[in-house]
Amino acid sequence: MSLDSLQETLKQFLLEYKKNNPSFDLDTNKPLWAWPEYQGADIGDSPKLVYYPQSFIEDGHGGKTKAQILEGQETLGQARGDDGRMDDGGWTSDDGWKGWTIHLLQPSNMDEQDTETLKGFAPIPRKGQGTPQGDLTSRPPLEAGQSPNEYLSLLREVQNDPNSPYFQESGMTPEDWIIAFMIHLTETGEPMDNWQNGTESISYLTGAFFQFSTGVPYAFWSRGNRQVGFGRNDPRVRDEGIGVRSSVVV
Repeated sequence: MSLDSLQETLKQFLLEYKKNNPSFDLDTNKPLWAWPEYQGADIGDSPKLVYYPQSFIEDGHGGKTKAQILEGQETLGQARGDDGRMDDGGWTSDDGWKGWTIHLLQPSNMDEQDTETLKGFAPIPRKGQGTPQGDLTSRPPLEAGQSPNEYLSLLREVQNDPNSPYFQESGMTPEDWIIAFMIHLTETGEPMDNWQNGTESISYLTGAFFQFSTGVPYAFWSRGNRQVGFGRNDPRVRDEGIGVRSSVVV
């Protein structure tokens, strides 16, 4: 499915959710805004958007187009170029269902007593507001305020380090974020990455890269505009209200 089609699916989902939940504050005339370069970004002979980049530079980014990934029926490890290989010589399972992925994310209600029913996904905390989670290996959350370059570098550095709390985590793509947003709203009744509430953050999507404009995608819920938004930023830019949303792909 193209990104355009998936964004249209998100629009229709939001309108249907509003219909069934009248108190949900949504701009029904424009439920989704996207930077113009998103249109047709993953299709055509020379797509603007590449996936699983190794760096955020126009030449030598190491990413692949969606068509290249699907035509080769590659798994995530193959697309990253490591084939599931670990630094210690071992291997991780990279058999996967080709053409789509399953993501593991931290739920939003880990701090509640009743965690038998996990709901939604944890927000990206602002700097200094994150709370580590985990009993065996404590995982400090990746807080907002770093640049896309810094987030990508960190996740790549610990990708194959089993002692890291971020072992095998990677940045999400716009497609990943759309699915996560719909799940989160359905399960919690609240929009994900509602950055204007002062505690949540906009999400850099470092699993994708606009190769010609050298921009990193980001996504958010705009409480003021009552809509989902998709933008892009220079990979060197730090912003106190923007972090990264990562997951483990199995």
